[in-house]
Amino acid sequence: MSHIPGYVFVILAVLIYIGVKRCLPREVRPERLLLFPLLIVAGGLNSMTGLFPDAAASSWACAVMAGAIGLAAGWHHARGWRLSFNAEGSRVRLPGDPGLLIIILFTFGFEFVLHFALAAHLSWTHSSLFAPAALAVWGLLAGMPAGRAINVLVRRQQAVSAPTQWSGVAR
Repeated sequence: MSHIPGYVFVILAVLIYIGVKRCLPREVRPERLLLFPLLIVAGGLNSMTGLFPDAAASSWACAVMAGAIGLAAGWHHARGWRLSFNAEGSRVRLPGDPGLLIIILFTFGFEFVLHFALAAHLSWTHSSLFAPAALAVWGLLAGMPAGRAINVLVRRQQAVSAPTQWSGVAR
């Protein structure tokens, strides 16, 4: 633990705070829901290209396919949310959900283990399946919050375009 920079623990504390806040019902701008998935993709892309600079195209294809699966899983998860939008659709009331906290903690732990395993030169990091599997896990973790956010944005658009059908509430 002495080789772990102190800022890593600060990042973990901030991520836990964000995740715990998402467990409570809140009202936000729907577009803001895209921020976290974009951060996961950007941060993960930066990290993964650094960890796997020579990864084959097939490894990146695993990330894309897993991202699509994560997107579908996130979409499906958010389908059960009861949402309410204001009249213009500029704000949405979201239910509390521990899903993002779980994704945050798993992503942090996954990145931590990856960095440690590569720095420690553990034998399983030399497997031909290591890079495709790691990129697939990253794709899945990036896709899930993106699917949730896109689901809310689509439902907002449906609520705004058909107010008599939805009457401000989306199912």
